[in-house]
Amino acid sequence: MGWRAVMAAGADLAWGGACAACGRPGPVLCPDCARTLHELLPFEVPGRAGVPVTVARGDYADDVRRVILACKERQGLTLVPVLAELAVGSAALLLERRWDGRPLHLVPVPSARATVAARGFDLTAMMAARVARTLRRHRLDALVWPALRQLRPGRDQAGLDVAQRAANRRASMSVRARAPRTVLLVDDIITTGATLSEASRALQQAGHTVLGAAVVAATPRTGAHT
Repeated sequence: MGWRAVMAAGADLAWGGACAACGRPGPVLCPDCARTLHELLPFEVPGRAGVPVTVARGDYADDVRRVILACKERQGLTLVPVLAELAVGSAALLLERRWDGRPLHLVPVPSARATVAARGFDLTAMMAARVARTLRRHRLDALVWPALRQLRPGRDQAGLDVAQRAANRRASMSVRARAPRTVLLVDDIITTGATLSEASRALQQAGHTVLGAAVVAATPRTGAHT
């Protein structure tokens, strides 16, 4: 656990916790906000050239955005199950539409090593593991496969436009050698789709079949869902 998570845990003990979505004192996610998130319906994100079919559980705004940021910046591990549950809904819709029943491998989109070190945990890897366990409980043949490696860290994507993000991610990932598999990408957010596009490119170039990507949220400029 990173130092930010330790400080957040200490603050919770000293002053009491607060809901990551609405900020009211109490549990990390209050019952009302938990219900609101649970009721979000997954939707297919409008396509962009080169980006795999992607399903999100909500727009990257309001409660969803606050919970994702809280997980990354403050409350860490306590919110991973919440994000994973949201990603399960995205995965379920995608599989319903595109899966043919072959063994499925969930591939987490890798985070930069510096990000994982600062946060103290690998968010996408933990999400993928929880999604896979949930799918197996429903008798789906699903395993996690950490197939992707970052060849170079790339620049911080914040503030980059579509073309700059694409250039920043181009040829930035490689795939661990394995026999061809059917894979589903797992990530927390899709913005322009540059990262998912690069992940899909690397996997397909290595001979794997990419069903699509299951994400928690899509930024408003990527998804027009309301």
